[in-house]
Amino acid sequence: MAKGFTFLVFLGLLMSSEGGIFDSMYCGKHNCYEVMGLERTATKKEVLKTYRKLARELHPDQNKAEDAHEQFEILVSAYETLRNEATRNDYDYLLDNPDIYYEHFYRFFTRKTPKVDVGPVIAVTLIVLSLLHYMHKISSYNRALDYALHVPHLRSQAKALADSEGLLDKKFFKGMTKEDQRSAENKILRDIIESKLDIKGGYQKPEWTDILLVQLLVAPFNFGKWVYFHIRRFYKYTIRGDEFDVEEKEYRTRVAVGLSASKWEMLTDEKRDTLYRKELWHEANRLAYEEEREEQARMAKASSNKYKQQKRMQKKDKVPENWND
Repeated sequence: MAKGFTFLVFLGLLMSSEGGIFDSMYCGKHNCYEVMGLERTATKKEVLKTYRKLARELHPDQNKAEDAHEQFEILVSAYETLRNEATRNDYDYLLDNPDIYYEHFYRFFTRKTPKVDVGPVIAVTLIVLSLLHYMHKISSYNRALDYALHVPHLRSQAKALADSEGLLDKKFFKGMTKEDQRSAENKILRDIIESKLDIKGGYQKPEWTDILLVQLLVAPFNFGKWVYFHIRRFYKYTIRGDEFDVEEKEYRTRVAVGLSASKWEMLTDEKRDTLYRKELWHEANRLAYEEEREEQARMAKASSNKYKQQKRMQKKDKVPENWND
């Protein structure tokens, strides 16, 4: 994109003068062959031999003319044009077809533009993004641990372990203010949650396999697993009509309640068992469960203060047009 934009800028600057296009290319107003005193049939060896001879004569250290630097720069431009076969072919094409200005300029521009190997650029970009992604994962993990302190079943388990190890003995908190005691206790419980509890879902500590670059590398494999999983399910339960196994029942239950795999893992065993007993893999049970959830949502809404205020305002015909439930 940057290359194309630069080309358009240069082209716009030169469009005011057709001759201006040629002035910026190859040997400018000069004929490269005439600059070197060569015929168009000259060989590559003759070009090199002539350049060495003229370079000694026209070099500013030897040439005392006022325009010595200009003469030498034109010689160098002529040599650079004629020594390379591709550039020389473009220049010969220009000499034979001088009227197609912008095609010549495009050819010249694309030859002069440095070729950039995008491989290293992509590699460095992926490495930088991977580091940023991993740092974000670590930050999210720390926030999740702080949140886990307020999840009742995790805090209870951590507290039970801390009590069993005597980490919450009152003697450790002597002389502390209540705020300091609370901070010290939270730190102890946080360390236990991180190191000793089998926490899953959004609380898992990032591993090297979570790095973006690694995930991109294994993405084709994971996609293949996903495709195989669903083809296998379709074959077993739709075509063959097999009874659902434990894995399929859990999958259908998780989908029915709208939870991702990580959020499902965050549920307590008791909560998962409660959902499992509802047998949501059966269509009738799933529909009944959805109706039950909708009814609970309606009841929660009806009991909310905001909803009650809205109903009162409706009776008085004062409901705002953009009222949000």
